[in-house]
Amino acid sequence: MEDEVIKAYLKSGKAVAKALKLAKLIVRPGTKFLDLATLCEGEIIKQGCGLGFPANISLDTIAAHYSPELEDKTICPDHGLLKVDCGAEFNGYIADAAITINIGDDKGIYEDLVKASEDGLTAAINTAGPGVSVSDIGQEIYKAITKHNVKPISNLGGHGLDSYEIHDSPFIPNVPNSRDASQLQEGRAYAIEPFTTNGYGAINPGKVTNIFEFHSMKKTKSLKTDEKAVAQKFRSKFKSLPFSPRAVDFLEGTDKINTTIDKFTKKGILRGYPIFEEIGGGLVAQTEHSILVLKDGVHVYTVEDNDL
Repeated sequence: MEDEVIKAYLKSGKAVAKALKLAKLIVRPGTKFLDLATLCEGEIIKQGCGLGFPANISLDTIAAHYSPELEDKTICPDHGLLKVDCGAEFNGYIADAAITINIGDDKGIYEDLVKASEDGLTAAINTAGPGVSVSDIGQEIYKAITKHNVKPISNLGGHGLDSYEIHDSPFIPNVPNSRDASQLQEGRAYAIEPFTTNGYGAINPGKVTNIFEFHSMKKTKSLKTDEKAVAQKFRSKFKSLPFSPRAVDFLEGTDKINTTIDKFTKKGILRGYPIFEEIGGGLVAQTEHSILVLKDGVHVYTVEDNDL
């Protein structure tokens, strides 16, 4: 991995760490999801980076992919598990990390789920290295989580990171999977994210979608000239990275933004990321870091002090 690429990863990683540090200071009962997302994303931009994806603010049974809408009124409750997942990019090189905030500082299952997720991540990082199989990582995550008498979410997991590619191969499971022979490679970046639950142990897509990404200009042939120009703006501004309607600054008004996104999604120009909900209605916790697999070892780079 070239020095300039490493520096780009380190810069984006530091930005994400600062955003999540800010989230810990902000979250309390009554905090607006919209304010939280805006401040976290603003911190990433303040650090000189772009957004790798919009801030995900997912509460309790929603495992992932809830990002506040344009006029979102949702607030933090008195009690709950709030997953804050942030992404930054610098020159296309992405950092992805997440924390779970136990809003009411509740004991019992709330505390257990957070600790299990944190322990799963520690076990994964301690296992990771060049040539290590993703199944072995999943095995260690699974063992660390189940010691707390809770379950990993079997169909969510980590992933590779590449230039302007947030979800690259391989999939890094939170359970053992001997059928997948994929291995971590030297000179690559990966995001590892154990999810824990007291529910069924799997997720399904929900009905709400408020994160999108540009997909294809091939579907624009039937559009009017001005609509094709708008489609081009989506591609130019967001490239292949996920975005929130909140970031669409080339259309005026909530209705115009939402109707355009809806039309373009139905045509296949854009595609959406629906929220993920725990199948059994269980609470969900998540902890995530991004790592660089280098010749001299594994380096966690989504921390403030991430210098090599």
